[in-house]
Amino acid sequence: MRLLSKDPAGRPASATDVLQALEAIDLTTPQADPANDDSCALDSMAGGVFVGRQKEMDELKAALEDALSGRGRLVTLVGEPGIGKTRTAQELATYAGLRGAQVLWGRSYEAQGVPPYWPWVQAIRSYVRERDPERLSSEMGSGAGDIAEIVSDVRERLPGLRPSPPPEGADEARFRLFDAIATFLKSASRSQPLVIILDDLHWADKPSLALLEFVARELAGARLLLVGTYRDMELSRQHPLAQTLGELARERMFQKVLLRGLTRDDVERFIELATGVKPPAGLVDAVLTQTEGNPFFVSEVVRLLVQEGELSGRGPNAVPRPGLAESWAVRIPEGVKEVIGRRLDHLSERCNQTLSIASVIGREFDLRQLLSLVEDPSVGAEQRLSEERLLEVLEEALAARVIEELPRSVGRYQFSHALIQQTLAEELSTTRRVRLHARIAERLEAMYGPDADAHAAELAYHFAEAESVVGSEKLVHYSLVAGERAIAAFAWEEALAHFQRALAAKDVAITGTGPSTGSGRTGDLSAHGELVEPRAGMDAEAAALLFGLAKAQGALATDRPKMEEAFANQVRAFDWYAGAGDISHALAVAAYRLIVAVARIPGMTEFLGRALELAPADSHEAGRILSIYGWVLSFAQGGYEGAAKALGLALAIAQREKDVALEADTLQRFSALNGQHLRVEESLETDVRAIDLAGSSRVFGSSWVWASLIAL
Repeated sequence: MRLLSKDPAGRPASATDVLQALEAIDLTTPQADPANDDSCALDSMAGGVFVGRQKEMDELKAALEDALSGRGRLVTLVGEPGIGKTRTAQELATYAGLRGAQVLWGRSYEAQGVPPYWPWVQAIRSYVRERDPERLSSEMGSGAGDIAEIVSDVRERLPGLRPSPPPEGADEARFRLFDAIATFLKSASRSQPLVIILDDLHWADKPSLALLEFVARELAGARLLLVGTYRDMELSRQHPLAQTLGELARERMFQKVLLRGLTRDDVERFIELATGVKPPAGLVDAVLTQTEGNPFFVSEVVRLLVQEGELSGRGPNAVPRPGLAESWAVRIPEGVKEVIGRRLDHLSERCNQTLSIASVIGREFDLRQLLSLVEDPSVGAEQRLSEERLLEVLEEALAARVIEELPRSVGRYQFSHALIQQTLAEELSTTRRVRLHARIAERLEAMYGPDADAHAAELAYHFAEAESVVGSEKLVHYSLVAGERAIAAFAWEEALAHFQRALAAKDVAITGTGPSTGSGRTGDLSAHGELVEPRAGMDAEAAALLFGLAKAQGALATDRPKMEEAFANQVRAFDWYAGAGDISHALAVAAYRLIVAVARIPGMTEFLGRALELAPADSHEAGRILSIYGWVLSFAQGGYEGAAKALGLALAIAQREKDVALEADTLQRFSALNGQHLRVEESLETDVRAIDLAGSSRVFGSSWVWASLIAL
């Protein structure tokens, strides 16, 4: 039946009619009466019986109405696993669609090697794929290049996109990306309100949570509703999400909606709607007692009762015990995993084997992955299951609602609930699970072929889980690639984890730093604080990992000790390259902007002096290092002549090479040097030249320009 139609005179429905129709919709009632047979009862239940939650839905609808009127909101749905967070969000999504909003979904997954910002990537990608390129270009504006760094679909939709200018540093890089995304979402919401649902935030990576904080603070005046779901039981005070929530709690537009167990009346109504059978009071009490009203647990228990014939009189325990009219004799499993296990027992052995492999792949998986992994013993060892037979197996799992197809994604599936995937994975022995990870890693690598590096985070995860079987070589390689890709996406926290894991696998010490030696080298600290030599494992790969680690540490450093750690790892990478005669890589390490932020770190001047000795005189590489060297000299020694000479040489090289970024940076450093020595007019002149060179595309300027203007 159509929701809205024309009146008898042929006129379209009015806005008032629309609102009345929406209010008349009972989101807690199925659209059709359930049939009385068991198979239809299961279909009805799997189709999504939704009971209770009227108060919570009212709060969510109110938040949506605020967003529709231009008062952006952030709401979190909070509760234990299976409490109905996602299901409630789906009901809100249905209502939002009827109110004219576009709903975008993003999901986080636990330890599956997904790229940084993954929930945001999913949401933005689904929007990008449906938009006309001209409109998309208008909505993204100048930030399209930054967004394309994490959402590759943007570049596919806008093939003529120019790369963004290089950022000044870590803070500017992340700010530019976040600002581009927030501006785009606000712009897109002007033509159609947006609802972005970020599911399972307790598994979200730190960059995604940082982006959530940023976008939430930009909601004023936007027709945008952010909805996040998370398990409160997963959070400790040190959990990244707990810290994010602490920051968001200060914002007026933030609201938390707490979901708890269903009431007895809700459980009774659920059983009746799902099965078409009026449940005995004793059964309702037993289900409520065993599940504590958890909707997922309730649905699993009731599904099991239907499958085993308990509600139709066919089951062995369906008759109440004599003399106890209000008691129910059916044995309800105490744990939901046992309930899920018994549900899986109704599937064929082949289906269970396939799902076990899929559970190790992750919450999401696709047909291509399984085709390369599932064997068919009926046609001989190491023979893969045919696509047709695999589809039959997946159809069995789909019919049982154990898995579901992802919308707009042919051949891509996900487990219908995280607890089903966890149950399957945890049933496997450690040895079996590790060997499955090894098979998955090797088959996925072969399947991706030349594009394997584009899936580096996923492959690094599986090779890490299988390290005891396949060794560390592939783990290290893909961790290095994943770390560099995370650096490019300004996901410093993710990069740090990748580099640390790879260095640990190579047995290269990375924790703690000792004092600088005369050569500029640093060592590692033992448990007692003595300087010790680095452990074995140093090679070109380890040097690249140490350099990557230094970049991530430098971007995240908030105090001097952490900055010193970053610098120490930078020096170790430089030392190895220099000692191996790889001068180009050594100079690239020395010229990295990390050390600009730590100009007063001991040993910095000596380190840059060593780098300049390696650089060809008057070369482009020398210019980059001289610019930093002059900056460090101005603070480390306080002298003017030496610093000015280095900066002057760097400026001449930048102008000769037509390197605008280097010229602007060097001019800004010259301005700071002049300001430090009270050369007011020179400071103002160089700062204005730097700002002119940088243009409007960069956040730029020196504090010395303000001091110069005041002095004048």
